[in-house]
Parts: sequence; structure tokens; C-alpha cells
Amino acid sequence: MTTLPRRERELLALLRQWAKDNKRKADSKTQIPLEAVLKAFRNVRNRNPEGEFEPAVLDSCLNVLERRGLIKAFSERTPETVSLPVKVWLLPEDRPVRVEEPMPRWHHELNWLAQEWKRATPKQRAAYTAINLWRKSDPDLFAVPIRERALEIFGTFGSETDFPMPEKTFDELKSGPLFSDPERLDEVIRALRPPPPLLTETFSLEEADGRYRRVGTGDVLLVVENSTTWWSLVECLPEQHRLGYVAWGLGGTFRASVRAITAEHRISEIRYFGDLDLSGVRIPLKASHTASQLGLPAVQPTEMLYAALLSLGRPRNAKEASATAMEAAQLASWLPMQHRADTVNLLVEGKRLAQEWVGYRYLKRNTDWYSDIC
Repeated sequence: MTTLPRRERELLALLRQWAKDNKRKADSKTQIPLEAVLKAFRNVRNRNPEGEFEPAVLDSCLNVLERRGLIKAFSERTPETVSLPVKVWLLPEDRPVRVEEPMPRWHHELNWLAQEWKRATPKQRAAYTAINLWRKSDPDLFAVPIRERALEIFGTFGSETDFPMPEKTFDELKSGPLFSDPERLDEVIRALRPPPPLLTETFSLEEADGRYRRVGTGDVLLVVENSTTWWSLVECLPEQHRLGYVAWGLGGTFRASVRAITAEHRISEIRYFGDLDLSGVRIPLKASHTASQLGLPAVQPTEMLYAALLSLGRPRNAKEASATAMEAAQLASWLPMQHRADTVNLLVEGKRLAQEWVGYRYLKRNTDWYSDIC
């Protein structure tokens, strides 16, 4: 059977979630009232991008699901011009036949995993397989932070189902002979474990003052969304730059922490680099609005770092709903003109690019991005 279109697939998932929330059994058919169907449909991402008459769009979706044998519509329908079934039957899911995954042929450094394969969990097997594929691809073994390596391995060789946030895989995978032994894991994947900066409540002028690190006497503040990229950028700074500080934005916290900047810090420019997804662009936009209210400089994008992210990154599905074309265009307008079209496409498709794609290895070997800090 061919794959369902995205809209119908998401509607089906929401109907199944309704059945689960209402304690219905997955192996029997479930009666769902139209009110619940309508509510589920309204939660489908980008359900009606062309602005068509919504009952007609929903009716079309239900027809697709019925033709595929996934639901059965009641014969009784609403009296409107575009009528809808008053209820639908959600039909039982086919029980998948579990197929024993064959053990891969191991890279010579990973042969010892053969004895662990039988007792490994499905998640561990998926991770072992991805690491093995990465190692057999003759990768550059230059040591990089563990989140950057996780993104490289699972963002390239792992499935989105198994690794929806590939850069965080080793944050969550802690069991088994490889993943429970940090030293062994770091040796196998050639990873570093840089500590995140300590958190402080103030924007002090100390040499290493926590979230804000003094890196020079310049008048530019560079804010970086995630701690791994913060470390990589600080480690790779050239001798000559205009930065006074490199700050860890701590995700959405930057929208509030921008208030900690005062005149005594002598910041004339604020530049930002983060993930390319809905929240990753909203954060600097909202921080910039706050900054302007306080008489601070607007938050500006780092042109070359975002160019590198769009060039090096492999998009993955975002946890957030996809943006409408109008919303995506409004958000992308914060970025340099040459990055806007790609960003709009990314946001409308519900994708994301993790900033860790622009990692320590790239920053150490490339100088194009220096223009963002000069």
C-alpha cells in the first residue's frame, strides 16, 4: 500500500490518539463522533494551505481514509451543502509482524558488539547499526563534541522514527555495554564532552562569568542558542575579532536575559546564531523586540554561520507544527535576503536544522564565518 499523504496521515494519527485517550481498544473498531473528528482535523498541521472550504477538505480526507480501509463513515450525514458523516468507525490497526532484524557486518573496531546483539533492545540495535554504518563510511575522525557527533551519526545514518532529535541521542541512551560506559563510547565515536557554561543571573565582567563569557574588548555580543555550539565557537575564535562576549542563549531564555544588558557593558551590536526552526527564529525576533524597547541594539543574524547551516545541515522533522506560508515569510524576513527562500521552505514543510551541524571541525578549519564576528 502506498504511503498516505501527510494531511491524511496526521488526521488518522489524531483519531487513533482520541481512541487511546478515551480508553478504546486498538484491536477493535471505535465509533468517533463528528465533533471529535472536527477537533482532530483542526489540529492537523497546515491542513488547508489553499484556503479552500474546510468541510470539503475534511470530506476529501475522510474519503481517502475510507478508500484505504482505515475508517468507515456512517451513512447518516449532516444536512449542509457539503455534508459530513455524523460519525465514523475507526477500524482496528493491523498488527505488524515482528521481523527479527539481521545482525550487520561489523566494522573491525566494533566486532565485539556481535556478542551483545541478541540481548540488545530495538533502540540499542538501531543505534549500533547507525554507528556501524558511520564507522564504515570512512568518516573524518577529528574529535568533536558528543552532540555534534551524535548529529553526524544519527542525522545521517539513523531513521527519523528512531532518532527524531539525533543530536540528543546520547543524552537519552544510557544503557547497554557501549552507552553506559562514557569513556568507551567516546573512544569508539571519537567524541569530546565539553561542559556547558555555568549559569549566572547577572551579566558580569569577569573572565569566565557563566552564561556570558568575556572573550575580548570588542563591542559586539554574539549569542548562541545551544551550549555545544557556544563551546565550539569560543574554542575556534581567531585572534582578531570585534567580540566582547559570547553568550549561551539557553534556548528561549534569551528573550528574557537580553534585559540583563546595560550601558556599562558597551555593547553596540548583538548578533545571534541558533537552530533553523520555528522557535529558533522566533527567539531572536522576540529578543530583538525586547531589546528595542530597552533602547538596546536590534538582534542581528550571523550571515555566514546561517549560510553554513543551510549548506551543511540535513533537515529533520520538527516537533512544532509546520508554519503557514505567511508566518514563515514573516519569520524568515529576519534573516539575510539570500537565506529567506530556503528558510520559508523549511518552516512550511515542518522541518528543522539543528545548529550543531555547524560544528567544531567546520569552525576550526573554515574562516568564512569570521566575517560574522568582525
